Formats: sequence, structure tokens, C-alpha cells
Amino acid sequence: MLSAEDHYVRVTTTTGTELVLMRLADAMAEVGQTQGLQVHRSHWVALDQVVKVARIGDRGELTLSDGSTRPISRGFMPAVRAAGLLPKGRGA
Repeated sequence: MLSAEDHYVRVTTTTGTELVLMRLADAMAEVGQTQGLQVHRSHWVALDQVVKVARIGDRGELTLSDGSTRPISRGFMPAVRAAGLLPKGRGA
């Protein structure tokens, strides 16, 4: 997962975490073949680490394999649905 913190990005992998001085957009460009999705202006997640997705009104929340959670903002909900993490339609 990648999380923006001021001018830094917290990079979290299955082997640890590191705070790196770079923009989130640049960090997302560096993930290589890892399939992932930006779910919030400050968060990108690897799809294979998502274990649960919950709706909270018109937004949502992801739970990752390490137990941490990340918000899904309204603007990124269509991409989350398209990735198959939520059923299609507004009522989901």
C-alpha cells in the first residue's frame, strides 16, 4: 500500500514499511507489475492485499491483509466497482 503523508509516501509491503520523499503519483508509477488501485487521493492499495470492502454511505472502507483499513472516497467508488471489489449498482 502507498499512503501520502505531506511530501512523503509511506510504502508498506509484506516485508515492512518505509517513508520515502516523493509524490504519490510518482510512487504509483513505480509499483511495476503489482496490480493495484488508487482508492483515495492519499491512498493506493495492491488488489491482492484487499480482504474486505465495506460500504459506508456513498463511500467505503477497505481492510487489508495486515488488518489496516483505508478509506474509499466517493470519487474512486466507480473504479473500485470496476475492479470487482463491490457489486455493480448504487445499492451495493
